[in-house]
Amino acid sequence: MFKVKSLILLSMCIFMVGVIAGCNSEAEGNDKNESVTIKLGHIAPDEHSYTKGIEQFAEAVEEETNGQVKFEIFGGGQLGGEREVIEQVQLGTLDMTLVTAGPVGNFVDKFSVLEMPFIFRDVDHVYKTLDGEIGQELMGLIDEQGFKTLGIWENGFRHITTKETTVKSPEDTNGLKLRTIENEIYVDTYKSLGADATPIAFPEVYTSLQQGVVDGMDVSYGVMHATKMYEVQNNLSEVGIYYAAAPLLMNEAKFKSLPDNVQKVMIEKGKEFTDIQREINQQMEAEQKQDLQDKGIQIVEKQNVDIDAFKDAVKEVYKENDDRFGDLIERIRSVE
Repeated sequence: MFKVKSLILLSMCIFMVGVIAGCNSEAEGNDKNESVTIKLGHIAPDEHSYTKGIEQFAEAVEEETNGQVKFEIFGGGQLGGEREVIEQVQLGTLDMTLVTAGPVGNFVDKFSVLEMPFIFRDVDHVYKTLDGEIGQELMGLIDEQGFKTLGIWENGFRHITTKETTVKSPEDTNGLKLRTIENEIYVDTYKSLGADATPIAFPEVYTSLQQGVVDGMDVSYGVMHATKMYEVQNNLSEVGIYYAAAPLLMNEAKFKSLPDNVQKVMIEKGKEFTDIQREINQQMEAEQKQDLQDKGIQIVEKQNVDIDAFKDAVKEVYKENDDRFGDLIERIRSVE
């Protein structure tokens, strides 16, 4: 009798395992076809390479998934500044964002190494660094904070603009009031150049320049053009003082909740559009440079700027950050 009952129980267990397995299999099948909405917020205006890249990235993902994925894009700072949208993505109230490296350093300190002045020689050096071992390492550090990094796009090199002074060497920045972001590296860099570093929130920059609160700023061609800062500045010197990398971030939990096929597409398109967005940005910068010249902006090109003198002037900033970044600085400089 005991053996009969045991056989009955065993049969029931096998049956239930089969039912559960079947249900799980069916659920997985539904997940593969589940519709997904991804909310993405950023601060760039319409005429910026961020916006162009994001729109094309979203379109490519939607097409590759046959409409399974739909994007809701909130540009132009609709959801707040860069720090705010990063926090929203980390919390999961926003799914994705594209931001410059500076604010990311508030969440991953070592990522701020990319903000060091003159750390990159040119765009080839940038791309070899960010697409190689160092870039993978930095993205891994970001991902430890609740994100999934799908690529490091770009805002480009930041140059010094002024209303009156033509900047060709550190002597020309002495005494200038230059707008900066509220970042220790940026402030210390300008102090080392003899400038009065003045942190101002970006929405207030145009008015501050217009009213003479500050004499100038550092900015990429794309941002200067898209925000019409050329209306309140007369000169741009291709100092290339900082390079503005731009991580494409997704909430980690949101990414993991996606069906496997969608995760694969997001990774593939994130990598593909890293290259595409950079190409868009480089092309737009060339066009924007010409347009700024046509609008009367006096541009001092890189070959006419004493870059070596600028590098010498900021050596103290590197000494102050040696312990902070360890061997990362030397590793970046050594990339060929």
